[in-house]
Amino acid sequence: SSLRADDMRVDLRVVVPEEFGAALQYFTGSKDHNVRLRNVAIDQERKLNEYGVFDVSGLDSDPEESTAEDARREGVRLGGAAEEEMYEVLGLDWIPPELREDTGEIQAAADGDLPALLEPSTIRGDLHTHPEWSDGRYSIREMAEAAADRGYEFHTVTDHATGPGIIESIGLTDADLREQAAEIAAVREEVDIELLHGVETNIEVDGSLSTADDVLADLDVVVASPHSALDQDVDTATERLCTAIEHPAVDIIGHPTGRMINNREGLPLDVTAVAEYAAEHDTALEVNANPMRLDLNGEAVRAVVDAGGTIAVDTDAHGPGAFDNVRYGVQTARRGWAEADNVINTWDSDRLRAFLTS
Repeated sequence: SSLRADDMRVDLRVVVPEEFGAALQYFTGSKDHNVRLRNVAIDQERKLNEYGVFDVSGLDSDPEESTAEDARREGVRLGGAAEEEMYEVLGLDWIPPELREDTGEIQAAADGDLPALLEPSTIRGDLHTHPEWSDGRYSIREMAEAAADRGYEFHTVTDHATGPGIIESIGLTDADLREQAAEIAAVREEVDIELLHGVETNIEVDGSLSTADDVLADLDVVVASPHSALDQDVDTATERLCTAIEHPAVDIIGHPTGRMINNREGLPLDVTAVAEYAAEHDTALEVNANPMRLDLNGEAVRAVVDAGGTIAVDTDAHGPGAFDNVRYGVQTARRGWAEADNVINTWDSDRLRAFLTS
């Protein structure tokens, strides 16, 4: 049946238990994935639909020309109660829903070479957060304690630096950052979590940074983000981010396109070029888990993974409640085939520190 409320259409389908897995698989993922999967079934003289998977090798009729009424009883039923059966019968490993886009996942499933996708439980801490020094709503101690309560092993303070795209009353000057370091040192002694001091500095129009090099050198983590001039052309924008990537102090490029979903498009990057350049310079690209950003997106994450680069899944939290948004970043990273090893937030302290100081 089809329902409509507040201009949103909702389709409700009720199936019998032995067909639930088939229906779940059929209505999950992209059309391209399902078409490819059905072709695999046809090559094996099997039929795949929302009612199950069937052996039709002994039938005279074309299985693709059967009616919906025939579909339940046509051929020998091989599975469909569980979604995994729809793949197993075809000799494939079960494919996670995030990968069902016909971008190589079916061949990988046949070869037993699907990625072990990133899981929320493997995230050890956040590398991009904002306390009340800039535009956050809680103190450094409150944010650090909330991160510790989540079971995180580390927490990073990266307040906004003053610069283009940042309201003057929010951005921290170089002097402010040095003053903040003293508070962080004091809080570090009082909380049960590794507390890192960083900054979210601004990527200028030409790719330079809005924070002095000598200040950046004293910080544990440097996130460099675009907040202005987001209407540049693709070549200019790509060169701008690559210039920031090659800065020796930069560890992470924050929300690389600067997009805001349903608000602004963000920078039109040559994602492959940026991913390859970031991999070459040991700079992580961020998946900003704020649901208004989700930047990088899944397709861009795949480019980073293919380039052998690294991802940081951060919440950009301005309060402890926003830590929960990490799940959206994890889901987005999974769409890009990211495994835990691709994500620096999953690394132990020694490996992470080595990356940040390299």
